[in-house]
Parts: sequence; structure tokens; C-alpha cells
Amino acid sequence: MTTKYPSLQTVYFGLLLSLLLLVSEPACAQWIFAAKHIAGRINQLTQDDQNGKPAVQMATVVLNAQANNVYATAINLANQNQAVTILSQDASNLELKVSENNKRVTLKVIPLSNQTSELMISANAPSDGEASSASIAANSILKICNQMNKKCSLGAN
Repeated sequence: MTTKYPSLQTVYFGLLLSLLLLVSEPACAQWIFAAKHIAGRINQLTQDDQNGKPAVQMATVVLNAQANNVYATAINLANQNQAVTILSQDASNLELKVSENNKRVTLKVIPLSNQTSELMISANAPSDGEASSASIAANSILKICNQMNKKCSLGAN
């Protein structure tokens, strides 16, 4: 955009930049506000196979904790449990894969901000038809929350 008055172009650019900053700051603040209100609520989902039987259980929770701390807690819990075998761990991507009693569990931590993260866990559903109010994935999240002294509870799904 060329104008007859170059200083006017600078003013336009300054106004545009100010407008973008004004719009983006409240959006970020709203996200942090929303994350604080859903923190600790565990959401569960079960994916069925072709026969309608549960195949994969998934659970997720937002925690008011740094992602690296959540990941380190999961690693420590896995190392402390002799029944758990660590299949792979990727500290750079905050991913952990373990098995326990022929059940595979995958954990992923996603940083949402400096002090907030999301923990997602997926696990093979029990093949013996064992049904419970909390899935293997949700129980794993509860263990991590307890270890971190975070209050977590099962949400209504």
C-alpha cells in the first residue's frame, strides 16, 4: 500500500497491530480462565470394535501443573510399579508407553501454558468383559493426580 503520506501508513500499521493485541490478549485470558474451571475433571471415552465390544479406553484431564512435572510423575510411578514394563519413553514429546498384565497403556502430556497441561491416556479395554465406573485410563490418571497432590474426579460423560 503506497500512500501520499508515508507517516499515515505507519499510523495504519500501528492501529492494526494494537487491534490484534487487544483481541488476542482477552482470548488467551479466557482460555486460561476456562482451563482453571475444568482442571481436575477426568473425561472418559470408550471406542468399540466391529462387534460392539469395548476395544480402547481413553481418558483426559487438564491439570494445573507444568507438563514436564506431570510426565516425570508418570515415569516415576511406572518405575515404582514392578508389574509395569516401560515399552518406550519420549521425553521430548512427553510420551510414555507401558504394559501391565498384557494391557498396553499410552500416555501423552500436552503443555497448554507454563502452568497448565493436559494429560491423555489410552489403554486396551479389558477383554474379559470387566466393567467398572472408571476405566484403566481414568484409574491411571487418578494415580498420577494423587501422586501430584492434585484433586481429580470423574466427570459426567
